[in-house]
Amino acid sequence: MKKLHPILLMFTLLVSSVAFASEKAAQDPVKVIQSTIVKLNQLTAATTYSPQIMVFLVDQEISPLFDFEHIAASVLSASRINIGTEDANFFTNLLRKNIIKNLLAKLSQGRGNSFSFVSARPTAYGDILVKLNAKGYSRYGLDLDLHFHKNQSGKWQIFDVALGRDSLIDYYKKIVQIKVRRYGVYGMLGSI
Repeated sequence: MKKLHPILLMFTLLVSSVAFASEKAAQDPVKVIQSTIVKLNQLTAATTYSPQIMVFLVDQEISPLFDFEHIAASVLSASRINIGTEDANFFTNLLRKNIIKNLLAKLSQGRGNSFSFVSARPTAYGDILVKLNAKGYSRYGLDLDLHFHKNQSGKWQIFDVALGRDSLIDYYKKIVQIKVRRYGVYGMLGSI
């Protein structure tokens, strides 16, 4: 019976991948937001099954939701750092690994995790701010803000995440500035 749970979860993921294949064609922000909530709930449901399924979900379902290039560019430009394309790609990959690792660590801390939609509204910059509540982290849940924007290829992706007033981009801006002051640009790339 224990082997049946991962098989059923994998089947559910495959069915959901087919169901959301039309999302790529339409790129309707409402559908992207809905699929993001479904994928986050799949991730939290999978934590009780196996690490292999967790890695699969993160690589195939969660990671594509984020615009890591935009996040890295925002952090570097705010820190007034100019680096070459190869170093910028290296920095983007470092941020991707750190963000996903921290997301997994945070999600694994809760009990009975599930994400519920609270609200969505457009911002003055043409982005969409989506508020979610993550149950299982405290008595009232954890409030999570996802900032979506349309990337250069026209796909809606998450470019910032905020817990209360703590923004992902602001956090990495501070870290990068501190590490550049201590170690220089290339020292920062080696230590972030």
